[in-house]
Amino acid sequence: MTAHQSDTAENGLVRYLKRKWLAILLVVLLVIVAIQNGVGDDQATIFLLWAQLTVPTWLLVLVVFLIGGVVGWVFARNRAARRARR
Repeated sequence: MTAHQSDTAENGLVRYLKRKWLAILLVVLLVIVAIQNGVGDDQATIFLLWAQLTVPTWLLVLVVFLIGGVVGWVFARNRAARRARR
């Protein structure tokens, strides 16, 4: 590997981290919150229409994070499709 290839690879990593730093930080915070809530026997009660669900708090945190990720992905996909049509 030449010095130029090494600089290019390093610059690629730096560019990636500059673009994704917020997402990386949010994932780290999610892991911390999920672990802290997974240690105890904390339960969360969710009222969904006529049903009442009791789930571990760490699972609720994880599900909310995944729902947010899917919604963000759908919005980003729709934005990219609109830009492609222009």
